[in-house]
Amino acid sequence: MDLTDDLFLFFAYVTLYFIVFFMLIYLRNRGEMFKNPVSETLPSVTIIVPAYNEEDNIGATVREIKEFSYPKDLLEIVVIDDGSKDNTADAAKKEGVTVITKENAGKAAALNYGIGLARGEIVGCVDADSYPEEGALMQMVQYFGDEKVAAVTSSVLVRNPRSYLERLQEMEYMLIAWGRKLLDYVESVYVTPGPLSLYRKDVLKKVGGFDESVLTEDIEIAWRLQGAGYKVRMALNARVYTNAPRSFAKWWNQRLRWDIGGIQTVKMHNYALFRRAYGVFGLFIVPFFSVSILISLVGLGLFAYLITTRLTDYALFSYYSLRAGINPLEHYSLTMLPNVFTVLGLLGLAFSVIYLAAGLRAMGKEIKIKTVFDMAGYLLPYLFLFPIILVHSFWRLAAYRKQRW
Repeated sequence: MDLTDDLFLFFAYVTLYFIVFFMLIYLRNRGEMFKNPVSETLPSVTIIVPAYNEEDNIGATVREIKEFSYPKDLLEIVVIDDGSKDNTADAAKKEGVTVITKENAGKAAALNYGIGLARGEIVGCVDADSYPEEGALMQMVQYFGDEKVAAVTSSVLVRNPRSYLERLQEMEYMLIAWGRKLLDYVESVYVTPGPLSLYRKDVLKKVGGFDESVLTEDIEIAWRLQGAGYKVRMALNARVYTNAPRSFAKWWNQRLRWDIGGIQTVKMHNYALFRRAYGVFGLFIVPFFSVSILISLVGLGLFAYLITTRLTDYALFSYYSLRAGINPLEHYSLTMLPNVFTVLGLLGLAFSVIYLAAGLRAMGKEIKIKTVFDMAGYLLPYLFLFPIILVHSFWRLAAYRKQRW
């Protein structure tokens, strides 16, 4: 076998391994996924809403937070206006909550500023374009009955999906939430997304707060907490709805930011890679995240190589056939003979469809004919764009040392 064959086998086996791994976790725990622990006491909570130019969204977001089914004497809401150029601060003040305006310095800096002002034992982050369900906070705080739990996150779902792009994102967000809960069972929740996550305030201060130098502070803080020996949990039935990008350009830029931040986080925490002293964080989270990046690049490279060589062969064959007066279409076959690579490829596709369907059904998505077509679009070409964005992310990091959005 040549290098191409070796890379294909590596790609196929690793992909199949992780699909089977997560499906086994799901089958073992499917009856418990939407159950939360019960804590005897309720902590005081400060919800921080970092906002920059969110005049159109901030009011609705604050109103949803005020509807939390949580004792009002234990709930504080603070909006941090990060130097907005519109009327974000005024729109928030109309909702009767504390609003602090500061010089623009980015979301992580706004969160850190809010942590310094927070009176609650638990601090939460809610993005200014996100809308939590009424019972989400109550469901999430139950996990803090375990003193080793430093953060709890929720199911982030797409709000009012209409366009085809938004429907594909709706599907993706459901799978992400479902998969994050599966990771919870192996102590490996590697991100606490901004739409709704909670943290122990004293632990956040102990580890130094959010890192203001990375583009995805929600990934980095989850890694730092787990690297310090704390747990991160996922409350699957705590739901928050967020506005997904409606244009392809905004979607691309969002994913570019996610990838760049992920790469930055891997680079910052590579000290823990395969280090037993860091427990699951060093033995699974960092390797899993790193292998995911590698697999994406290998898959894209293989696809590009195979397509390029196939098209080149056909172009050369056609050229010389035409020169010899032969019709190339009568003598060139595009059929694929069955072999181990074909079998592995088909297995990977079949397992991906099963995984996708299982995740959507677990999250309450009814599988209709329209859903099947959306699933086909999700598997290809939607997922195929991800490794291309990843390559763009590496190029962006190499070309621009300081990243800002």
